[in-house]
Order: sequence, then C-alpha cells, then structure tokens
Amino acid sequence: MQVRPVLSPSMSNNITSLVFGKRLKYDDPDRMMMDRALIDGSAAAGQVSWQLFFPWLARIAKFLKLGAEGKVAQVTQKLTDFTLKEIAEHEKTLDPNNLRDYIDGYLVEIEKRNDPAFCKEVLQDMIGAFFGAGSETVRLTLEWLVLTMAAYQDVQKKVQQEIDNVIGTERMPSWDDHNKMPYTEATLMELMRWRTIVPINILRYTLWDTELNGYYIPKDSFVLANLWSVHHNPKYWGGDVEEFRPERFLTEDRKEVVKPEYFIPFSIGKRSCPGESYAKTEVFLYFTSILQKFHISLPSGVKPDFEGQLGIGLAPKPYDVCLKKRH
Repeated sequence: MQVRPVLSPSMSNNITSLVFGKRLKYDDPDRMMMDRALIDGSAAAGQVSWQLFFPWLARIAKFLKLGAEGKVAQVTQKLTDFTLKEIAEHEKTLDPNNLRDYIDGYLVEIEKRNDPAFCKEVLQDMIGAFFGAGSETVRLTLEWLVLTMAAYQDVQKKVQQEIDNVIGTERMPSWDDHNKMPYTEATLMELMRWRTIVPINILRYTLWDTELNGYYIPKDSFVLANLWSVHHNPKYWGGDVEEFRPERFLTEDRKEVVKPEYFIPFSIGKRSCPGESYAKTEVFLYFTSILQKFHISLPSGVKPDFEGQLGIGLAPKPYDVCLKKRH
C-alpha cells in the first residue's frame, strides 16, 4: 500500500478542526480539493526557486499560468477561495462569548485591537500557513518515517519494544508518554536530521547593514539558511552523517535524550517555527500509533529509495510498503 492517500486526509482534517472548528468527511469535495491542492502545490513549489533570482519572470509566468509557477498560482487561488468562504460564514455566525475555532478567535481580536496588522488578509495568510506548515510538513515527516522503518528493521524493533513496555497494547499513545521513551524520541530526531524536511529555511531579509565572519551584508539583503548543511556537517556529527543512527541522540547508557545546539529542524531564535510543539506532538502520536498496531516492511525484492524530491519540503518518492497487524 501507499501511505500518502491515507495520511493526507487525516492530516488536513486535524487542521480544519483547529482552524474551521469542524472535521470534513473523507469523501467531502472540499476536503479532497484541499488535499489535492496541497500535494500538487507542494510538488510544484520546488520547481519555482528560480523566481528568487528572476522575480520579473515569475510575475509573467504567474499571469500567463505557465509551468510550475502557474500551477502554484492556481492551487493558491483554490485554497484562497475556500478560505474566504469560511471566513465569511464565520463572520455571519460569530458569537464573541462562544469561540469555536481559530477563525473566531482571530475575528474577535481584529475588533479588539483596531490594528492594521490584524486584518482579514493576514488571517487568510495565517490559515494558508497552518495548512502548508502544519499539514504538509508533518505528513512528509511521517512518510519518511514509515519508509525508514521498513528499511531499518532493527530500529523498528527497538521502537516497538519501547512502545510495548511503556504504552502496551490496550490504550492509545499520549503525548505524556514521550518523556519515558528516549529511543523513540531519538529515532524521530534522527529522521529530522537525516532527511531534513525543510532543507533550506524560509526566506528572510536583513533589517540593517551587518557583518558575519568577515562578510559584509547590506540592509534588505535576502538571507536563506541551509539547514541541510548544518545537519550533514561532519564537524558536528562525525564521519557517519549519511547513516541513519538514532543512538547519536542518546547518552551512553541509552536512558536520556541529548539535543545538540546544532540540531535545528525548526530553525532557531525568535523566528523559529511557531508550530514546533504542535508538529512534534502530532508526529509522535501518529508514529507510535502506527508502530503499536503494525509491523512495516518493504515488498519482496524492493530496495528503499531515499532520494528525496524537493517541494514545500523534502518528500520521498512514491513508494509501497506492507503493513501487518502485530497483535
């Protein structure tokens, strides 16, 4: 089976519940449209990086709906239309004393603050960020985890042993469990290092002239941080940076997790990912729930392909795995 068609609706429904206050049925046309748009948009986004250097070409391609740039524009418009419809419906039924979801809370804040920075246009962008960062990147992380567990049977066995010891087979995993499961935590961290989901961080720009390591950087310069380079630097990780080895995040006795300062899958500082806690929780719960119930393997004779495809994030190529009930 392929895991993407199973994960996508579940991931997007988590965000619709948070943002819109409702879950959509799996066969709901709006939900299917969102999933298709997110997957297509993510794939196309990786092909338009040239616009950073030739923005005037990007505007032409967008206007004429050409190539990947046109695809991204079409996808964005579909999501925008759906979001605007939801915002309008929320405005009609808004009760400040009974907030149903994120949109309600934001609309109330718009009225309270009377601040140009708090407006419906920003709300619309925030919702898009929720779906892009909160749904797509989490799904990609889990797709990599499933493929990696199928390829690294020894790691899968150790994670499942920890799940059985801490959680058992009768109840569902909870976030409270993660502090008692160092090997599982180390496995998740190693995946985020080894296959850095966002290899190149979000575009920033300098607020004033500055100097870094002898290099002069003028005000208003675009800055891109190469997180992949940090996560694959032998200076920090040793000579086995290309190996998947969860033990690098554990103490010698394997009882505690070690988080080096150069482990930065969610970036660092004031502009680090605001959804870090949400993403970590969601990945842990999905990962442990899957491995609690199923053993994952590759089809007979199939070798794993860890060559990624760059879109919104680093995605694995489509693959098939076999899931077998454990209990």
